[in-house]
Amino acid sequence: MDVGAASTLSSTTANALQGLKKADNELNEASQNIAGGSQDPKDIVSLSQAATSFKANAAVIKTQDEVTQSLLNIKA
Repeated sequence: MDVGAASTLSSTTANALQGLKKADNELNEASQNIAGGSQDPKDIVSLSQAATSFKANAAVIKTQDEVTQSLLNIKA
């Protein structure tokens, strides 16, 4: 694997981890608002969007892991 590919995979993982952290923060904020009695529809929408974002970022990390494994298998 060349340095450029490793760098791209590393930045992909870093971006996905950042997305996971952001989604986690949004999930916590929306759930606290809802638990506190908020009936604002924005909180429900935010909760749903954050959950979808979390799943998408987790899928990116899983796919990146699979690509890395494939590259290592090719190299071996």
